[in-house]
Amino acid sequence: MDALTAEKVCHIRERIAGRIGQNRFRTWFGETARFDLDGDQLAVLVENPFVGNWIESNFLPHLIEAAREVVGQQAQVQVRVAPASEAPSPPAAAPRSAESAARATRRRHNGAVLRGEFESFVVGPCNQLAYSAALRVVQYPGRDFRLLVVHGGCGLGKTHLVQGICNAVRRQHETLEWRYLSGEEFTNEFVYAVKSGCVDLFRARFRRVDLLVIDDIHFLANKRATQDEFLHTFNAIDGSGKSIVLSSDRHPRSIATLSEPLINRLISGMVVQIDPPDFATRREILRRRANDMNCPLPPEVLDYLARRITRNVRELEGALYKLVAMASLMKAPINLELTQQVAADYAEAQAPQISEIERVVAGYFKMPAAAIRSRSRDRTVCLARGLTMYLIRKHTTMSFPEIGRALGSKNHSTVLMAVRRINELIDRSGAVAWRTSSGLKEASIQDLLAELEREIGRAASGSV
Repeated sequence: MDALTAEKVCHIRERIAGRIGQNRFRTWFGETARFDLDGDQLAVLVENPFVGNWIESNFLPHLIEAAREVVGQQAQVQVRVAPASEAPSPPAAAPRSAESAARATRRRHNGAVLRGEFESFVVGPCNQLAYSAALRVVQYPGRDFRLLVVHGGCGLGKTHLVQGICNAVRRQHETLEWRYLSGEEFTNEFVYAVKSGCVDLFRARFRRVDLLVIDDIHFLANKRATQDEFLHTFNAIDGSGKSIVLSSDRHPRSIATLSEPLINRLISGMVVQIDPPDFATRREILRRRANDMNCPLPPEVLDYLARRITRNVRELEGALYKLVAMASLMKAPINLELTQQVAADYAEAQAPQISEIERVVAGYFKMPAAAIRSRSRDRTVCLARGLTMYLIRKHTTMSFPEIGRALGSKNHSTVLMAVRRINELIDRSGAVAWRTSSGLKEASIQDLLAELEREIGRAASGSV
């Protein structure tokens, strides 16, 4: 395959992934399907008939559209099983000239290859504020929220939302220049610019945009030079009245080794959290995804999956894709019995998340979660912080340093001492006291922990 053909194949794969979503692309194409392009004829070689039939039934229109966008309207697509001697192998990276690489970069950042759309984003109490803020960024770019930081755990829809901003800006503000990339891409491009002596070109590319969107900004942790460069980029864009949107897996203050000047700049904007979806939101996500796959689910199946799989949207969608695939493979109807078999694989994955523990403890003591991550020495805050550290240590596999970083860059010895104090109270059946709006309250440590763990259990199981 020559370089030009290889580049066309890369673009076709990118467009398909943009249409069907990265998760579904990895599941059905990933590294096991080979794309062979001969003129205007595209052959998709797969490893077995089941995969081939599924791709033809569900993705053939997307394959044809992607091929015709890249090759031309005369493009034809055929899906077939590769002979044993031609087992599909991972696609080779196409060598690119500087000009072709620049064209690809422009398409990626200003084109239509981002799959996240506002229309397909399911809004619920867990993400309503983040969604509303994203809409304002699009409606009034550079005015209301010049900086928006969306943070939350993995698989909760952060990437979907920030990509939705880009796609909406592309349609509604055609003259605005925007750029979307991950924190890793920003880092890699900066390192390459330094090594190749093209830092001025790098800065010109990023500092003149109307909207800069960086996904997974926490990737910059421990990379001081990249942080400094991003801070200068931030100041240049903000100073010209333009917009920046960032996503992170945690609050900026909880990102380990992020410089204090950068943290201060990030928290000066609109910082919003996306929480794990509640039952109603999970059910609606399942219903919409199933309908998109032309495979509507019975109400009892929707209810069961939505109650059983609670951690994040990614696991929820993964269970749905597995359920539909198993039903097709077994030529069986999608019923409650088959759903229970699929959901059993996720039973052990329902341990509480840090955000759930932090939220429950903060709610019990009637304080914002941010107070637990703060440096306050207030008696009640210190008690809540110590209990949070103890419960995270008990219910997760996180180390003391990891817990410290997650709770506002606390030293690991702080976490160690807090856990030790709680254990000592438990050993001697001690009691704790704290202030409430109605006065001092006291409880035994065992009773207090039992009540908190009941609430955490409800949160982790998705009880409604």
